Amino acid sequence: MSVVMIEIAVIVFVIYAIAYIYYGRNLLERRVVRADPNRKTPAIEKFDGVDYVPANKYVLYGHHFASIAGAGPIVGPAIAMAYGWFLPLLWVLFGNVFIGAVHDYLALMASVRYGGLSIMSISENVMGRKAKYIFLVYVYSALILVVAAFLSVAAVLYTIEPKAATQAIIYMPLALMLGVMVYRLNIDVKLSTAITLILAALGFYYAYKVPLLVGYHPAASIPKETVLAYANATGIDVIHAQLKAMKLVWEPTYHFWVVVLALYAFIAASLPVWYLLQPRDYLNAYLLWTFIAIAGVSAILVFNEPLRLPAYTSFAPPIFQKQPTPFWPAIPLIIACGALSGFHSVVASGTSSKQLSSEMDALLVGYGGMLTEGAVSSLAVILPISIAYQAPDLVKLLGSADLLKMNAIGRFATGYGYMVGEAVSRLGGSFGTAFSVFKLFSLIALATFILTTLDTATRLARFAWQEMFDWLEEKSPVAYRVIANRWSASILAVLFGAVMAYPTVVIGGKLFGAYRVVWPAFAGVNQLMAALALLTSALWVYAILRIRGGTAWLIMVPALFLWLTVTVALGWWLVVVMPHVPAIQRAGSGIIVAVSLLLNLVLIGLFAKGLSSASKARPA
Repeated sequence: MSVVMIEIAVIVFVIYAIAYIYYGRNLLERRVVRADPNRKTPAIEKFDGVDYVPANKYVLYGHHFASIAGAGPIVGPAIAMAYGWFLPLLWVLFGNVFIGAVHDYLALMASVRYGGLSIMSISENVMGRKAKYIFLVYVYSALILVVAAFLSVAAVLYTIEPKAATQAIIYMPLALMLGVMVYRLNIDVKLSTAITLILAALGFYYAYKVPLLVGYHPAASIPKETVLAYANATGIDVIHAQLKAMKLVWEPTYHFWVVVLALYAFIAASLPVWYLLQPRDYLNAYLLWTFIAIAGVSAILVFNEPLRLPAYTSFAPPIFQKQPTPFWPAIPLIIACGALSGFHSVVASGTSSKQLSSEMDALLVGYGGMLTEGAVSSLAVILPISIAYQAPDLVKLLGSADLLKMNAIGRFATGYGYMVGEAVSRLGGSFGTAFSVFKLFSLIALATFILTTLDTATRLARFAWQEMFDWLEEKSPVAYRVIANRWSASILAVLFGAVMAYPTVVIGGKLFGAYRVVWPAFAGVNQLMAALALLTSALWVYAILRIRGGTAWLIMVPALFLWLTVTVALGWWLVVVMPHVPAIQRAGSGIIVAVSLLLNLVLIGLFAKGLSSASKARPA
């Protein structure tokens, strides 16, 4: 008996609802951290109009979700489909409920209780001062890898799909307008949102019609008016190849996009958070919620569609460099963000904690934000790919529907486009048209995920840099202001990332963006950072909040399990995979991962020492 879409979708919704109410609200919020609506948050106590700014909880939820939802919850699960659909879905659900959402919520609340400090600085209070600076160096390196990886991935995506670039540019002035309306003109947030979303919808329509790369070349001999009239009459998509051949278009290159995106990241990280970063991420969240909602509605409409991809294919398919990749321990290196991510703890304790207006908002922002990301992986990636695999309509349209032979982006976009297209066809619409439109929509959504992570990662790298030099502020205030002011700290993070992202690399005779070198190192370091952040949060619960018994171990055991899994996975990566990758990847990824493992061993030793000291204290 085959499994159908609705059965899995209902299971996903029920698990998330139960987890939010019983594990999130009843256990973590009420029994562990004991959230208090009367306690002032750092956003209120330290309000500065730049970084510490209290936000509406729904605005902050949108900003937080958009910031944490990078390419990981899409690309990772799409790659993991090589195992079949059951194991990846199981890891997403298990990781969300017991690891990822707990990790995000506790990191957020710990930061709130320590005045908006990052999770790295919080480690000083539970593991000692040495832990803080080791953790800061570790996280700063990881964030530079995030900036480099996402600069490169975004540049590649905008080069491949210029309509996504059009959408991104349209969003910038709309975000600025929203921030001014809410924070300077005091216009109601609902009215401001409605106005901006209407303009954004019109902008999306324009972006769908006009790819950014189609522009008049100044050296063209044919008058501009003639070119534009011809393009409008024939259709911009159809005429682009002819215009390009006639050298009548200006085509942004990969390197152009790296520079432009680096400039954007610098500006977004340096300006006050309300001015661009928060409203842009808030607007992007509506696109992402629409993306999820369309997936959910489509799942309901195609409720009887079977999952054609096998539930289980192999425990160790050849994923990394064609080497057999065992589900355990390698799965955290594949599904990086759909189930859990160390980057989330830095977002939660870096930007979100400084904008939380009430401790009661943290559950929606932290725990709810992670569950929403899990919904992206489950309902918008895993299930669509599973029903699109070898689907008859798709075979007729494409000639082949073996999604496992596509790359991760192709699997994702094709699966999403198929599910929505099938839903539209059941309402009487055209499958082929809907498939084409929503395949493009999924790529625009992916570009949005990537860009929101890029600007937030740059800001977080600025915070980490400033915290690394906090010891200098007392000794030499002038030197501290020069080295660690928000402009210099931001430009350094962007420069480090852009230097790694700018060069293209040749692998197997083919040209790729720099992400092919940077991404593997980022994935491993990111997941190890998640393990260390969760151990820090667990120790905060045990040592500072004095929570003991089964409740404490319900947090501690998943933290230790994750640390063991990721440590073994990185060791396996170094021994099994690294010898088979190009030399440039061995030099880059291998060294970074090896150094990360060494720092990891130092930090786990400090954790054990802190746990031993805390166990001697009396419980609350």
